[in-house]
Amino acid sequence: MSNDTPHATGVERFMEKLTWSEVQERMKAGIDAVLLPIGTTEQHGRHMPLDTDCVIARGLCDRAARAAAAEGLEVLIAPTLNVTLSWYHMQFPGSLRLRTDTFLRVFEEVCESLHHHGLDNVVAVNGHGGNVAALTVAVNRYYELTRRRVFLLQWWELGADVVGNIEGPAIHAEEAETSLAMALGQRVMMEHASRDAYDRGAAVKEAGLPWTSLGKYALTHRGPGVVVPMDMLGEISESGVVGDATRARLETGQAIAGAVIPRIVQVVRDMSTTGGPPTPLQPTLAPSTAPAS
Repeated sequence: MSNDTPHATGVERFMEKLTWSEVQERMKAGIDAVLLPIGTTEQHGRHMPLDTDCVIARGLCDRAARAAAAEGLEVLIAPTLNVTLSWYHMQFPGSLRLRTDTFLRVFEEVCESLHHHGLDNVVAVNGHGGNVAALTVAVNRYYELTRRRVFLLQWWELGADVVGNIEGPAIHAEEAETSLAMALGQRVMMEHASRDAYDRGAAVKEAGLPWTSLGKYALTHRGPGVVVPMDMLGEISESGVVGDATRARLETGQAIAGAVIPRIVQVVRDMSTTGGPPTPLQPTLAPSTAPAS
């Protein structure tokens, strides 16, 4: 059996593969953290399947859980959230999407379910750039309402020192993402890889859409910038790729994964010593003391 299978260590860590009593026994023995992989179902050019973001998030969680186990840390992996915010990919057949308010509710209720069972330390591992803004709101809103901290990890941020050395921009289905997908065992058909909308800002301008020279058009944008909405990708890229997928290499993906995985483990290690049940809810606003008029 390949070392890349979830059973390689003899311990199943994917929650949906366990019975309720097995989860209970695992909890009695002690769980340091639950990893919640978040992807989506959307086009990734002609060279990768629709589940690429899920494969990346789940694959990173799997490898991080096994690396954590080697350090004596016990991790479970929650079921992958596989339909999320992909409204701007809907011009490409097969892409699925939730509305933002629906996604926020789903995220909140999944976290509530995990916490209900006493799984206190939840780490969201996001593989989809289109989820970033909503998930940033989600983890803060969840803390506001429940006083439970859920940490949000994203591979292009955890591996920024490696991703930043790639010549092209990190946007969608391009060199970085395609390379990482290769390293995590995704089906990648390099004969269909393409370079499209390499400069997303220029592609937006060329399409006659509202544009600014200061727009933050790449996940790895640095320096002064302006937040811009997502673009309907069919308007700027014929293939759905935004960047250069033809430059993808297995070695590049291995380098990204090699940077990201131990950092996920570091977060688990930190949470295992500082996490736990929520702090008591406190009023977010002090009552008014102004005298009656």
